[in-house]
Amino acid sequence: MVAVSGPKDTQKTQSRTDPITLEIVSNRLEAIGKEMGITLLKTAHTSIFCECQDFSVSTFTYKGELLTMGQFIPHHQGGVSQALQQIVNQRVPDEFKQGDVYIINDSYLGGTHPQDLSLLAPIFVEDEMVGFSGCTAHQIDIGGMTAGGYAPKASSIYQEGIRFPGIKLVDQGILQTSVLDMFIRAVRLPYQQRGDILAQLATVRRGTERIAEVAAKYGAIQFKQIQNDILDHAEVLARAEIEKLPDGVYEAVDYIDHDGHEARLYKLCLKLTIVGSDIHLDFDGTDNQAAGFINASFSNTVASSWAGLMLFLDPSIPRNHGFFRPISVSAPEGCLFNPRFPAPIGGSTTEGGGRVYDLLLQALSKAQPERGIGTWSMMWSALFFSGTHPKTGEPFIHNVLDGLGTGGGARASLDGWHASCIASSNSMIPNVEVEEENFPVRYLRRELKTDTGGPGQFRGGCALETEILVEVDCLLTAFTSRKDCPPPGIFGGHSGGASIFKIIRNNGTEEELPQKVADVPVQAGDRVILRPGGGGGYGEPQLRDRTKVREDLKLGFISPQAAANTYQLDIA
Repeated sequence: MVAVSGPKDTQKTQSRTDPITLEIVSNRLEAIGKEMGITLLKTAHTSIFCECQDFSVSTFTYKGELLTMGQFIPHHQGGVSQALQQIVNQRVPDEFKQGDVYIINDSYLGGTHPQDLSLLAPIFVEDEMVGFSGCTAHQIDIGGMTAGGYAPKASSIYQEGIRFPGIKLVDQGILQTSVLDMFIRAVRLPYQQRGDILAQLATVRRGTERIAEVAAKYGAIQFKQIQNDILDHAEVLARAEIEKLPDGVYEAVDYIDHDGHEARLYKLCLKLTIVGSDIHLDFDGTDNQAAGFINASFSNTVASSWAGLMLFLDPSIPRNHGFFRPISVSAPEGCLFNPRFPAPIGGSTTEGGGRVYDLLLQALSKAQPERGIGTWSMMWSALFFSGTHPKTGEPFIHNVLDGLGTGGGARASLDGWHASCIASSNSMIPNVEVEEENFPVRYLRRELKTDTGGPGQFRGGCALETEILVEVDCLLTAFTSRKDCPPPGIFGGHSGGASIFKIIRNNGTEEELPQKVADVPVQAGDRVILRPGGGGGYGEPQLRDRTKVREDLKLGFISPQAAANTYQLDIA
């Protein structure tokens, strides 16, 4: 059986909302999203929220369709939209009550991966449901077999942690403490994560209050019509943009190396079909699901497909359900992009889902080479230290986020960005001082690594390399990809640099780690080095402007050897 996601009904009536009102309400809803984001940022406890910003906020129509999104993690929006649809489809409208808040993170029911926990609340005006407010946030731990949420050695989703199928955390304004306690008892950092859940709850409540104010101003009936018109307007704009792409079938192939159990390559395939204003992504030909956690839940495959098109199409088009309507996605059941339950899916967003972006941008680049891009590796390099903090005697989990510093893919007229990850969008690499204050580590260096940007007429961006001194005996869990299959270039451009993990032991010996490891003992005085993949190049390196080659050499982006051998620069 092939799972298919696509528009169910795109028939529209003529807009009943005047353009001025439509613009005012659209901008007000966008502002509410920003306020919700600030609320979570200022009230969360763990650094993955208040420093990294690995969360998203959303508003939805009364039908559960994405209405507006905060500018945080793009693929969260598609995932939480499908999770809300699951909640809506399981209930009749009368079951939703003022003050309810639902909790869901089961990615087989919608969403991205189990670590992304969503809270969703219905909004009422005049005793009528007019929409939903939502918040998705990556929990630092969900109680699986490995500290930090990710379980590279998992062979089943049952080993990956607690899952909520869309039940009430708050029932008509009353917190269900038994549900909260169930989560708190399952995770390794109960105090901090209780604070994070309550921060999410405050964020959703802020959204429901603000949207109710807007809906009350216009009345429930008119506000619903405004929502419909906002989505219809976005669809018209999206279809007009898609029609600029040449009709045709564009194919792309990529690979994932290592599934957590076995060092093997998985082949991934995409056939992108563009007909008029419709786009279809077909992942037929992709290898069967993996034994390990690199599988992408189908809902995440859809979410990453939507987000990949967000990156390529006109950024002024509102990102909502109307934008999604021209897009359909299919993947054979049992393949890596649509695994059968209970396959592990903890790496759904970063591993399998990351390759959806890479495949899609590769195919779109073939469709429109003047807007093409070398592979901008969506696979970051994740590193977790866990143990007992020597100052507090309490458990700690340090998620090192420097692995977000992937090299950007080169474009048709520009070099790739250095040390940035567009899949994680506005996520931030935390400040060194904050990390060293909170965790028993010392950062020895952060640097752009020479020769990691893929050579080309336009060079890929260099990757960030980080070296960290561990100050306490603890455990290390890490995963990456793009070691045996570096980020490919395009139109003659070369691949970006491969990712690495290394430990330099306190006795001076050096160990290069495989792509996925869990609970590796490290000792005080050990040093850990990590680097994600660099960006793929665009065009033949020999065609690069000589002045730019010399500038790259001067700035340390390329070595003398690369300048002479790859770019054929006379450096004598």
